[in-house]
Amino acid sequence: MCIKQMEKEQLYEILKRFAAGNTSDAERQQFNTWLKTASDEEYNELMVSYYALLSDAGIYESTDTLLFKKIEDKIDDYESRQKMGTYKINFSFKHLSIAAAIFLVVAGSLFFYTKYTGPFANPGIDKNIELADRQIKPGYNKAYLTLANGKRISLTDAANGELAREAGVEISKTANGQIIYKIFNNAHHNEELINTIETPRGGQYQVLLPDGSKVWLNAASKFSYPVSFKNNKERMVTLNGEAYFEVAKDKQHPFIVKSEGQEVAVLGTHFNINSYTDEDATKTTLLEGSVKVNDAMLKPGQQSVLSGKKIKVLPADIESSVAWKNGDFIFKGEDFRTNMRKIARWYDVDIEYEPGLNEHVELGGWVSRSSKLSEVLSRIELAGSVHFKVEGRRVLVTK
Repeated sequence: MCIKQMEKEQLYEILKRFAAGNTSDAERQQFNTWLKTASDEEYNELMVSYYALLSDAGIYESTDTLLFKKIEDKIDDYESRQKMGTYKINFSFKHLSIAAAIFLVVAGSLFFYTKYTGPFANPGIDKNIELADRQIKPGYNKAYLTLANGKRISLTDAANGELAREAGVEISKTANGQIIYKIFNNAHHNEELINTIETPRGGQYQVLLPDGSKVWLNAASKFSYPVSFKNNKERMVTLNGEAYFEVAKDKQHPFIVKSEGQEVAVLGTHFNINSYTDEDATKTTLLEGSVKVNDAMLKPGQQSVLSGKKIKVLPADIESSVAWKNGDFIFKGEDFRTNMRKIARWYDVDIEYEPGLNEHVELGGWVSRSSKLSEVLSRIELAGSVHFKVEGRRVLVTK
């Protein structure tokens, strides 16, 4: 039987206060009582919803450990009673994965699972990869801006404030890693002037375009755009790599993104484009509004996959597609090498594979992109199919 709506709302409120670290003794007791009697279905329903709630709110850490302790106790209780053959609740491995997920989501950690092994506990750092802690850090706000006159500016090193003025547009840098374009209405505008922002491996950046559109750039990406859209019939930009767009609405001036093998035309919407040259396909994921990818129309919750000249429209995993923009890795539904390329771009490392390596590693879970490389690799090792050796900025994947 599913949780009653009133009970669910009460439990949500308690869980939210768990995350904030300000629960009362009565609330602790209420949740403890419910946890002891919850069925498999009820537990799954609440915890999956709470996981989504935390992700949406950007809450990953808690000062209150009681929730974690109770979940661990429930797992331990299950395991001990299972050995005795006396546990009455159908507590499945899926249930355990969800419990582990909630524990690790709030704690800011990562869990992986395989088809056979179930969830993993926190690992120690293997001696072969512990050196990564000392020299390989996660990416950060780092990019280079090339102005229309050819001047190249390191945005990491540039001071906050005004960087330049071109064609009646002020270009400035903010403290939180964003480039802003401000138009002066009385000035002369030259729409042929193009700026380009590039993020290296291990970098990311944000751009607020002259029309009010927002663009988030992932690592190893290149984005080119006019200094001003004022007199253009179309707002034409180009992308190599990955970016998330929140396009300002303008029915008279379609926003067009050109990337490898495709054009995405929109009026005002939110979407993500993954168009790295080392990937097998270009993927466009729509969150809000509508877009046209070549001749294919997308609705919210859909993704186009362009491989060669063939394009397919499929249901999208929104959470996974925009995880990078929200500061996370989510490893789900993609092959092992694709996941490793994500890691390589963000940590600026080179991945090499031992000949004959069996790469059928089924990974699941998430980790903050602020985590150390050694933590990510250690947890992947727990899948039991691969191991890692780190030499400088080279990561060797072995049997």
